[in-house]
Amino acid sequence: MKVLKVIMSIWWEVQHMNKLLSANFSRMKKDKIFWIGIAFMLCLGIFSNILYYKQNIQYPEYPITLDMGFFTPAMFIGIIASVFCSLFIGTEYSDGTIRNKISVGHSRTIIYLSNLIVCITACILMCLTFTVVYTAIGYFHLGWFKADLKTIFIFLIAMLMIVVSNCAIFTLISMLNQNKAISAVVCILLAFGMLFSGTYISSMLNEPKTNEPKTYESSYVNEEGQLVTGEAEPNPNYVGGMKRKAYEFINDFLPGGQSVQTANMSTKRPEIFILYSSVILVVTTSAGALIFRKEDLK
Repeated sequence: MKVLKVIMSIWWEVQHMNKLLSANFSRMKKDKIFWIGIAFMLCLGIFSNILYYKQNIQYPEYPITLDMGFFTPAMFIGIIASVFCSLFIGTEYSDGTIRNKISVGHSRTIIYLSNLIVCITACILMCLTFTVVYTAIGYFHLGWFKADLKTIFIFLIAMLMIVVSNCAIFTLISMLNQNKAISAVVCILLAFGMLFSGTYISSMLNEPKTNEPKTYESSYVNEEGQLVTGEAEPNPNYVGGMKRKAYEFINDFLPGGQSVQTANMSTKRPEIFILYSSVILVVTTSAGALIFRKEDLK
């Protein structure tokens, strides 16, 4: 009997989830922010090809390949996700939809998960819009990928997991804040903050250990008439020791640092991004669903 009750309970939850997902996807298809995001990524894919085509004509000695722009969405999706998630979920609060869902018997956990799934799906579709358009056009003037397909595939999964982790964070904020405007402001500021911190930390980690001497200042001709150049000097901006390890972890763990490294394909271990994004997803979703179950809806 206990097994039967568990099966019936799971079946009941699945039915509720399907109904909520159907309603949310229907609303997503009519959402202006969703279509603006799709249009932005489509235009970005076209514009990137035009830009790279001109650069290859002007500077043929430095050819741009298909790889170099393929992961561009990683730099923008955090900001787009912050806008979409906060407004999409915030509308449910402002319209009283969440209260109605609860009053007709939907569990809070299912409501939370259904919103998360729709937000993730919408943002992944935005990313894929760019990749399809960029690849379809770029193939004819940029050629095929220079990196092997296995590497491209791993980076692609890493980029999509960055989408997932961003949506998980912004869903957490939006579901636990009943004020639509405040949720939007907090999510957008956090998205920019994570991206700027990722850019800053990446630039710090890219600082060379030593600075090459300036030839005209540090070189001289010795008594035998030979040109002697000065030695390289330590770079005061170089980050080393435990501080470097801390910076590397933060840069690899947070979505902002992952975005910068994925867009540039500058990391040697994109697999770790998939792991860290999964951790963010599990932690934020578990915490968010648990808190939302106890939240007092006004």
